[in-house]
Amino acid sequence: MNTRRLGTYLGVAVDGYRLDPADPELGAFVDELLRRHKVVVFKQQHLDRHAFAKVARRIGRPEAHPFISEDDPVVHGISPFQPYHEYPEITGIYHDEKHTGNLNVWHSDLYWRRVPPGRLILRAVQIPPWGGDTCWADMGAAYRSLSDELRSELDELRVVHDWMRIYSSAFADDETRGRIRQKYPPQTHPLVFTDPSSGEKVLFSNKSSAIRIEGLEEQESRRILDMVHLLAWRPEFQCRVQWEAGDVAIWDNLRAQHYAVSDYRPHIRKMERILLEGEPIQ
Repeated sequence: MNTRRLGTYLGVAVDGYRLDPADPELGAFVDELLRRHKVVVFKQQHLDRHAFAKVARRIGRPEAHPFISEDDPVVHGISPFQPYHEYPEITGIYHDEKHTGNLNVWHSDLYWRRVPPGRLILRAVQIPPWGGDTCWADMGAAYRSLSDELRSELDELRVVHDWMRIYSSAFADDETRGRIRQKYPPQTHPLVFTDPSSGEKVLFSNKSSAIRIEGLEEQESRRILDMVHLLAWRPEFQCRVQWEAGDVAIWDNLRAQHYAVSDYRPHIRKMERILLEGEPIQ
């Protein structure tokens, strides 16, 4: 097994290692890599869908995306968003010339839930001949880059997150939106999250779901959120992965943001993703 760093603060690629769902030590091995690197890319795995699901169950507790249903409408741009019948926890993320990539924004997944996913696992099914990379940003390094005074200010703030910010237009009518809104109301999380296993503080907000800071006027709330969110764009805090078919990435959804680069039109990019349950945010 060989490892190579992908960035100064986060990211490691692992060659010559097989993700074996029968290995009782797999979970502990991945835990340690994620604790140190936040993002781990296992090269040349070539898992089928069954093995992919079994690996996910070995390293965490898979959960289906809350909008996945045989009855609910498709969320356009992440298609097919309904579950595979045998593996409802797997989301297909397929893009082509007609359905172009729409994940090219810095974000973390499902912060609008009371308990966001703790980790994500993504496998590369079909990669375009060029482009289609994924970038990650270390939000712990971003926090540490701030002055002591600013960190103290941010430590006390809480952010309201809402799925309507990104998904509202995907639902055809007010009745559907209202029904889902009732099921998934806005959630409030601390702007600065302390990881319980490491004690690391990270900036815990992203542009795709954050709508305001509690208790602040709109202009001041927007000023602070814009400042925090733009930190993810700093290359110093990032790593970038050039996918090969068969690669599997696992990352810490609470301490890193990601960005899927949409630069491969008209070619096809097919990925499959599993969310792994997290713990309540303190």
